[in-house]
Amino acid sequence: MTGTRTKDITGNRYGSLVASRFSHVKNRMAYWEYQCDCGQLHIARGNTVAHQAKKFAADPQLPSCGCVELARKIRHGYRKAKDTHPAYRAYRGMMSRCYDPNASTYQWYGAKGVTVCNEWRDNPKAFVDWAIANGWQPGLHIDKDLLCDAQGIHPHIYSPETCQWVTAKVNVGYATNRDNFGKHPNVRLSHDQVAELLGMYFSGEMTSQKDLAAHFNVSPPAVWRLIHIAKGTA
Repeated sequence: MTGTRTKDITGNRYGSLVASRFSHVKNRMAYWEYQCDCGQLHIARGNTVAHQAKKFAADPQLPSCGCVELARKIRHGYRKAKDTHPAYRAYRGMMSRCYDPNASTYQWYGAKGVTVCNEWRDNPKAFVDWAIANGWQPGLHIDKDLLCDAQGIHPHIYSPETCQWVTAKVNVGYATNRDNFGKHPNVRLSHDQVAELLGMYFSGEMTSQKDLAAHFNVSPPAVWRLIHIAKGTA
């Protein structure tokens, strides 16, 4: 920070935020990069974060990158007028699974590194708009596993590129079947093998379902089902 009068706050803690490095100056205001306890990086004005820390002095978790506030809003059923579309229920469930340690399903999602993309995490309306434009219907479930596995993305992430709406049977059945690999005679492919099969098909490396079935030693109908589930047409 040579040549500036910015006070060095590197290492200082403000609630859930720890100043990691100076970022930039905008309109004569110093911006800092903070590491949040949740693992996210957060860039904000230094004086704003310091002011928030004083304002919420009685709450050791505030300020944060937004994760603490969001988790509390979810827990208490927070809603805004723009969030009244039924798809917002799916949004709240998704956020709760990924970011609320008190949620019963957190151990299978957030604790395993599953996250929500910044576009959706910071903007519920963006998620609802995507849902409406991509086939949301009452009774359908949001699924990230099929497309994440197909693209080799681990840990999985909820995003416009990795999510689709599927029936509860497909959503639960896919996860259950893959987790039963090696334990049940009807489950022939592991997570990695499904990802490899879909990758070969969608990349054009092998587009014949009959050839894929022979390559992976499964039936052609099984290949057809995996491909059409991934496409969202099953």
